[in-house]
Amino acid sequence: MKRFFAISLLILLTSCSHYLVNNEGFIRPPKNYKFSYQKRSAKLTDNKIIDTTVIYYLTNSNYYRDSNEYKNNDGYIRFYSNGQFKIQGTKTFPKIEDINNVNYGVVGYFKIKGNVIKLQIYTDIDAGSDQLEFGIIDENSDLILLNENPRTDFCLGYSEKSIRKKINEVSIFRANLNPKIYKKIKIEGMTYNQPNW
Repeated sequence: MKRFFAISLLILLTSCSHYLVNNEGFIRPPKNYKFSYQKRSAKLTDNKIIDTTVIYYLTNSNYYRDSNEYKNNDGYIRFYSNGQFKIQGTKTFPKIEDINNVNYGVVGYFKIKGNVIKLQIYTDIDAGSDQLEFGIIDENSDLILLNENPRTDFCLGYSEKSIRKKINEVSIFRANLNPKIYKKIKIEGMTYNQPNW
């Protein structure tokens, strides 16, 4: 009876998931999953706004503007010219073998409008779903992402003016979340491998 219960529970739990875990242990969407950004994703012909020959690296970042107590996780984002990207957390400076390996990291698609970037990331939230992140490419060619989704949290929409305002805003009425600043870093030995999601 216990064995039957254990098998039934295992089947129930695994049937509720709408994501896969690859051999390296990273979340992947199911084979037939369609990102809404997939057809409208960025198609880059140059590296003026998003540079596909570098990584964007986040390190030593605080979650709140007025406190060093809570840290954002260190990590990097690698963009591909066909509108795909991967984001990967790291405890040390990113290793070239991880950067070049398309099987490492959490994956998604991105769109660009002027200097505004919008990321659609596939995660294990709600047993598999995509989440949005908004940001801009600033004057230094660094990537600045909001720590919250402006469309759902603030009804700001998808304009550069609104996102820049939110990045610079300091509020006395609510928590002051820091934007996440990913520095553009050139890494020797980066190679292109076709993304597989």
